[in-house]
Amino acid sequence: MGKTNKKQVIKRLQPLDVNILKTLYDYRILSTQQIQQHHDLTWRYAYKKISILRNTGYIISKPTKGYNAKQARQGNHHRISETGIACLRKQGYPVERRADDLRVRTYHVPYLLTTNEIFLRLQQAGWTIQDSRHVKRTFNLNRADNVQGIATSPRGAAYVVYTFLHGISAKNLAKTVREMEMHRTDERTQSGERYFENYALFAKGQDSFIRVIDRLMDSRAMLQCNSIKVFPLGFGKSYVAEFADDQASLHQYLVQNKNLTFKASVREGNHPKGFHHIVQHNGEEKYFINLLDTDIVKINYILAYRKDRYIRNGRKVLVLTHAGLHPIHERLLKHIHHVEFLPIDQDFLNKQMKK
Repeated sequence: MGKTNKKQVIKRLQPLDVNILKTLYDYRILSTQQIQQHHDLTWRYAYKKISILRNTGYIISKPTKGYNAKQARQGNHHRISETGIACLRKQGYPVERRADDLRVRTYHVPYLLTTNEIFLRLQQAGWTIQDSRHVKRTFNLNRADNVQGIATSPRGAAYVVYTFLHGISAKNLAKTVREMEMHRTDERTQSGERYFENYALFAKGQDSFIRVIDRLMDSRAMLQCNSIKVFPLGFGKSYVAEFADDQASLHQYLVQNKNLTFKASVREGNHPKGFHHIVQHNGEEKYFINLLDTDIVKINYILAYRKDRYIRNGRKVLVLTHAGLHPIHERLLKHIHHVEFLPIDQDFLNKQMKK
């Protein structure tokens, strides 16, 4: 395309074109589907917009590999070019990085695309996102660390995010766990305080999900944190957006449909550590634990509530689960016989997540 024609196209850039460029600048790379869904476009219109931006030099597109293990052809992913960044600058958008600074190494592409699935969903729900580079720079972490960023809810709860793909290696998983165990303030202060208190880990595929859980169960990290939530990717990105920081609608559903009455929240003292809710269920008082987030810290609290303590206390533990997680939760808690499981209707979760 000649220079004259290109200038004419630049002048005709619409607000949507600029918004797509902004999103690509913020997220570094996005798949065609992510652009289509985030900007609420039809497939046909998304392809048209992407083609225009690519043909006029505002973005660069490349074939994707390793992102979807079940597909040989996985479409393209896109990143902003230097021309696109210059356009954002002219539009008054604050840009500090060059296009080369935003380049993603080939092996890292599927990890970042997977992470962006989560971050785009959370951003739509009002969460604030800090990407991995910002987090590593702010907390002086190693550039090679696996941390993908921090997501902060509208109520202020911040979660360090890690993502795992199909067929995660034992070496990579061990590296992640070591990072989590070492997230402390400067050791010279000898304070023992941590940089981070809450984690949200997302695993692609059932095998990866189970391997992450089993490895973390043997980690010191679960003894040092407030929460380490582990999710299957598809379920987790919607669950966190809807329920991680506000479970009122979930509790309301249980009261109305599961013969459950929430009593006053409890504090530690005469109660086991980590148990915050007592419910009335089937004529009995029980401790209530929501394990839909498969929080490793919560599981550790349940395991610590041993038989002798239960005999003195008299309250069983009622664990909230659903069909996809129930077998895993049962296996993890198989030695605690004073645990009962309350499966939730998956349809309820689906309805909530579509709101």
